Amino acid sequence: MERIDGGEIIVQAMLAEGIDTLFSISDISQSPMLRGVESHAMRHVGPRHESAAAHMADAYARATGHIAAVAAAAGPGVANLVPGLMCAWKEGVPMLAIGTQRVRRSMHAVRNGRFQHGPQLEVVRPITKFAERAAEARRLPELVREACRHALAGRPGPVYLDVPADILLEEIPADDVTILDPSVYRFAPGAPDPEQVRAAASILATADFPLILAGHGVHRADAAGELRSVAEHLGALVMTTAGARGAFPEDHPLSVGMGFPWGSPVHMQSDVILAVGTQIGETMQFLMPPAWAGPDRQRLVHLDSDATSIGVNRVTDVALVGDARAGLAALDVAVREVTGPREPNEVGAGYARDYQLLKTGVTESYLSLDSSPVHPGRLAAEFVGFVPDDAIICVDGGNTGLWAHLSLTFRRPRSLMWTGHFGHLGTGLPYAIGAKVAHPDRPVFLFSGDGAFGFNLQELETAAREGTKVVCVVNCDSAWGMEVLHMQKVAGTTIGVELGEVRYDEVARALGCHGEFVADPADLEAAFARAVDTDLPSVIHVAVDAAENTNPPGLDDFASMYAAETT
Repeated sequence: MERIDGGEIIVQAMLAEGIDTLFSISDISQSPMLRGVESHAMRHVGPRHESAAAHMADAYARATGHIAAVAAAAGPGVANLVPGLMCAWKEGVPMLAIGTQRVRRSMHAVRNGRFQHGPQLEVVRPITKFAERAAEARRLPELVREACRHALAGRPGPVYLDVPADILLEEIPADDVTILDPSVYRFAPGAPDPEQVRAAASILATADFPLILAGHGVHRADAAGELRSVAEHLGALVMTTAGARGAFPEDHPLSVGMGFPWGSPVHMQSDVILAVGTQIGETMQFLMPPAWAGPDRQRLVHLDSDATSIGVNRVTDVALVGDARAGLAALDVAVREVTGPREPNEVGAGYARDYQLLKTGVTESYLSLDSSPVHPGRLAAEFVGFVPDDAIICVDGGNTGLWAHLSLTFRRPRSLMWTGHFGHLGTGLPYAIGAKVAHPDRPVFLFSGDGAFGFNLQELETAAREGTKVVCVVNCDSAWGMEVLHMQKVAGTTIGVELGEVRYDEVARALGCHGEFVADPADLEAAFARAVDTDLPSVIHVAVDAAENTNPPGLDDFASMYAAETT
């Protein structure tokens, strides 16, 4: 009778879930599983650090819309997964994490000082939606099914399976293993309650100044088309959270861009807000005064797949629990039944025009700055003019992120990789690699600060080895730039903010990549062109004016929000 081991079982279960790529550092305890990965022609991407592996899986899931997988060895390997799991948990990204564990006999013995053994389940449970340990090989398929069900239900997130090494080696009769297709045991959320949809449509159809606030859930549900249809029929302005940029074209006449960190007059003047796929979190000031008009002057319709996200941070007039795509489609039908196409509010349309002119004007004004070292605004403006519309752009860093978000315009869904909820530095390069693995035919760019870039600099070797051609633009001020100004204000000192002088272009070449160094803005265009033309991953080290980098537009708004400790 044919027999099958636990490693092969878990690979077959992952394949049934549509998982075709595994991010992990090879380890002897994972050998049976990695053998299955190889025999089934799954792609294996081996980074230099487990946290980077998890960030790569995070980006892969965001770029594709499918659950991604990461694995790590017992003890330190699983410990290193924690930053990546935490980011995915905060950002709502579905990820299956598999950690090996010491053999069952060792785990249940009363022994002190066991090597590479730790409370893995207890560590990851608070930052995962589901975390369980496998007890035997025959239970692996149902555990993978249950984990993936939790990862994709409601607001998505990471899940974790703890698998003792001997279970991956355990052989059982193949007839005892049942691998099911997800269609028979997992069901996607549908449209919200029809009565609630009609109530929402009535409110929106009679609004004088409707505003749609789109969150990352629009990307997760592939609902960009439905969002645009509702907005255009209602003449509603559209604002996105940071994580939803590109869900609505930012050069559309109804777009007022990203709502954070820069305030907008529409915060105070819209009378009805339709929030879709967002927790309405702190970066949106919870839609509460003084940043927003508040519940007494603004009615709120909130559509989300997770009922526990509705009515928490702000009271809701109509709650729509359901998939963002199905919910917007149902709302589109209901709105058209009660009103014909509407023109945007005249004042609101003016705000949208002002937003477009301001964004263009600010970016163009930076292009005339010829100082050397490079003004960071000039760098961001040149970068924006160089990347193609179909690019995936990863952003990493504090002030660097503010420069990037001010200048960038996103027109397509799933085009931005950024840890907007958790603000975790060091995600940028792994995100870029994960996105390129997901979409090898799309150009992938990283815009990063030098401090953030240093977190996972070693992954340049991974990019070169894996053939993931990404272009990394590093905004180098040799400091933790975001801390400089406010540390001076708060503490009267800037202790610990200086970084050493590092030539990241030379590091890139040493790790098998292409490197460019730029200190004069006149050299940016040629450096960008050479980086794109090479077949290698590239790093463009741009020496920027450190003083100018300390105070990008939006920093005071960000600092005020962060220091307010709102409740």
